[in-house]
Amino acid sequence: MLRMTTRLKIAAALVATSFHAVWADDVTLLDTPVKVTATFTGLDEGGYAAQIGVLNGPITQLVHSVLRTDSTANAQRLLRKQVLWRAPYLFVHSSCGGGRGLRCEGEAVFKVTDGVAMRLGDVIGTVSTIYAQGHFIDVYDKLDTQLRLTLQTTPSFAIVLDDVNGKLAVNAPATWSRNAAAWQANADLMANTRPSGGDMAPQYLTALLSNAALARYCNRSEELQALLSMEKLTLSADQMQLVTDTLAKVIPMELPKAWRSPY
Repeated sequence: MLRMTTRLKIAAALVATSFHAVWADDVTLLDTPVKVTATFTGLDEGGYAAQIGVLNGPITQLVHSVLRTDSTANAQRLLRKQVLWRAPYLFVHSSCGGGRGLRCEGEAVFKVTDGVAMRLGDVIGTVSTIYAQGHFIDVYDKLDTQLRLTLQTTPSFAIVLDDVNGKLAVNAPATWSRNAAAWQANADLMANTRPSGGDMAPQYLTALLSNAALARYCNRSEELQALLSMEKLTLSADQMQLVTDTLAKVIPMELPKAWRSPY
């Protein structure tokens, strides 16, 4: 009986090892302009973790993603759709698997030159929303979880990035222009929810901090001073200190890679 039990355990281990090896084999997602492969690992809670490799000769650059699907075949089909070539850029999608955070869905962006893929950075969103007319559109999410306040939404705005000699750089004028409608919508909301008696509505605070952060980020000193001068007439000393402390976290034209990890 002991020998039989031992044999069964060994057989089970071999089966488990073989099963894992089959699921962990590299799958080719793209052959050209550079090769992109993926390795899948089943998750206890369902779905798969994918380790996606963008090959550069002996070097493999990795992108990680979680897929909520019921089979490796479906996971492969989904990933192939999420690896997109828009010359000279290669977009590889990454996901946390359905979380609510701003950073759950993003694109790792590579620039391919002479068959070599250089990683420009990771941008929040999907290809349809983050790349248009030669610009990359990201999200200013540095303030997410940093304010320790109860807000309806995280103070944020769109960032316009350009590829400058193989590196991403913030286009401040384009960022300011792209957020013009949001700036005005926040201003209108603030006018309709202005604090009275010391009470501050959460949506008012979100709008105020978003506009103030946008102006500072884009180096729009006149607009920022005009905004703060008007709010000084309404806000208490403690509330103004909150705005000041928030703005201290905002560095003009800072790249997302400075606060976002992984990048």
